[in-house]
Amino acid sequence: MGWIPERSRQTKPWLVTAHARAGGHCVGDWQHPEEVEGKNMKILRATLAAGGCALLSLSVSPALGDSDVSHNWNSENEAEAMRIFRAKYEELGGEWSDTAFPDSEASIASVKARFIGGNPPMALQSALGGVMQEFAEAGLLQNMDEAAAAGGWADNISDSIAAVGRHGGHWVAAPVFVDVINWMYTNNDVLSGADVSPPNTWEEFKASLPVLQNAGAIPIAIGGASWQEAILFDHVVLAVGGADLYENLMSGDAEAVSGEQTRMALEELASLRQFTDEGKSGRSWNDTNTLMITGQAAYFFMGPWAAGGYGDLGDEGGSWSCRLTPWDASLTVVADGFQFIKVTDESDMAAQVLLGNAVMDPATQIAAARAKGTLPVTTAATASDFDGCPAKAVDAMADSTSITHWNGRSVDVGNAIKDTVTALWNEAIDVETAHQQLIDNLL
Repeated sequence: MGWIPERSRQTKPWLVTAHARAGGHCVGDWQHPEEVEGKNMKILRATLAAGGCALLSLSVSPALGDSDVSHNWNSENEAEAMRIFRAKYEELGGEWSDTAFPDSEASIASVKARFIGGNPPMALQSALGGVMQEFAEAGLLQNMDEAAAAGGWADNISDSIAAVGRHGGHWVAAPVFVDVINWMYTNNDVLSGADVSPPNTWEEFKASLPVLQNAGAIPIAIGGASWQEAILFDHVVLAVGGADLYENLMSGDAEAVSGEQTRMALEELASLRQFTDEGKSGRSWNDTNTLMITGQAAYFFMGPWAAGGYGDLGDEGGSWSCRLTPWDASLTVVADGFQFIKVTDESDMAAQVLLGNAVMDPATQIAAARAKGTLPVTTAATASDFDGCPAKAVDAMADSTSITHWNGRSVDVGNAIKDTVTALWNEAIDVETAHQQLIDNLL
C-alpha cells in the first residue's frame, strides 16, 4: 500500500549518519545553534561559497567515520522506533551514536552550526519538506543516487514518496514514515466525569468546553511552542473550511488567504484560549501530554507521537481515544525521514550508505512504524500490520482527503503559519492584525 498525499502540490522529518570530525573551524569559529538558526540560509550559502567554511579543503584530515544521527525523537515510542533502526544499522555492520534534541528546531539549528564548524553529523532526522529544500539549495546534502540504485530504495515505495527523497532529481534523503498529524486525543474518563460525550462536530466540541471547565478539568491541553499552537490551528481551519480551505491557505491561494473563512478561523482559534490552563507558557508537548495521562485535561491536539504515552491507561478506546479530526474527513500528512549531510571522507560516505539501506528496509520500516505509532512509506505494508491509532489512519486513507501539512511545505509557509498563530494565541496581536499578517506573509 502506498501512502500518497492526494492533494499534495509539493514533494516535501529526521536524519541519521556517520560524521567527519575536522580539527579546524570556520572563520568566526563555532556558533551557538540558536544564533545559526536565526540567520537566513542565504548567509549560510554565501559563507560556504566564500570559503569561510571550506570543509572540502580543510588541511586537517577527518577522522574515521562514526555514525551520528541528529534527531528529536524523545518520547517512548519515538525512541523505540530509533532503536529498531539502530539495530538494523548495527546488524549491517555499523557502529551507532546519536545526538538527541528537545525539538526539531534545535536539531536543525545544531546541524547548521556543526556544518559551519566543520563537524557535521552524517544525517538529520526531520520532516522532508522545506528544511530539506533549504539544506539542498545551500549545498549541505549528499548525492545518494548510487547508493539508492544499488540498494533498491525505490523498489518498495510509490513514485510520489520517492520524489520526496529527491531534490533536483537526485536522492538526498531516505523517507521512512508518513505522519498523519491531525489527531485529537481525549481522556474519556475526564469526559464521562463531566457527563460529556466525545464530540463529533465542531459545535459539539465547543459546547463541551465550558462544561468541562466547570467540572474542574482543563478542557484543552496545549503547550507553549508555536508549532503546538499551529497544530491546534490545523483543526480549526478544517472546522471552518475543510480540506479546500486548508489546501488553499497553505498553498497561498490569494482568494482563500484574504477571504472571510481565514479570518473566521483566526477568530475561532482565539476563542479557544480561555479553555486552556495558565501553566501552558513554555511547556513541552510531552509534559502537556502528561496532563492527559494523569486525568487533568480532556482534549489534546497532537501528532501520532503522542499516542505512545498512553500505555498506562490501557488500550485505545477505553480510558483514552485517538481520533482524526472528527468534524472533517481530511488528513494532514507529512513525510518523515533522514537527510544525508554532505561529507567527503570515504568511511563517512560508506556509513551513510549503510544507514540508507537500514532505514529503507521494508520489514524494518514496518516494525519502526508500529513502534512509533505511524505509517511506513513502504508499499509492503498492509492494514493487518497495525492496530490502534495507526490502524485508524490506514482505514481513513481509503476515503479521506490527504493534504500536505504546513510542516511538509516550504519553510516560509510553515514560519508564516507558526509566527501568526503564536502571536495571536499569546495576545500579541488581534484577529484583524493576524489576518493581515498572513496576507503579507503568504501572498
